[in-house]
Amino acid sequence: MKRTNIMLDDDQHRSLKAYARKEGRTIGGLVREAIDTTYGAKDKLVRRRDTALNAYAEGLISLGKLAEVLGLDPQSARLYLRERKIQLRVQSLDEIRRDAENA
Repeated sequence: MKRTNIMLDDDQHRSLKAYARKEGRTIGGLVREAIDTTYGAKDKLVRRRDTALNAYAEGLISLGKLAEVLGLDPQSARLYLRERKIQLRVQSLDEIRRDAENA
């Protein structure tokens, strides 16, 4: 473990100290948990987004599924792809029929 000093204002310190006492933990433990929760969740979302984008680019998922994973509507997903210079895949008529049969 590495030691890091942070500056808290009086209210932050008072609040953390109260939580730590109430939960029988240390302030450092609460700060470490907050960091893991905040930034660990972001890392998972980034990995999920990147996996979905790769799957879309390889033709493994549709634009609709990509939009669902990204939490966007299909039009916003198209804009998202355009902004990132990712080519929009156009389905063939056979792919559209298969999607309709599987829906």
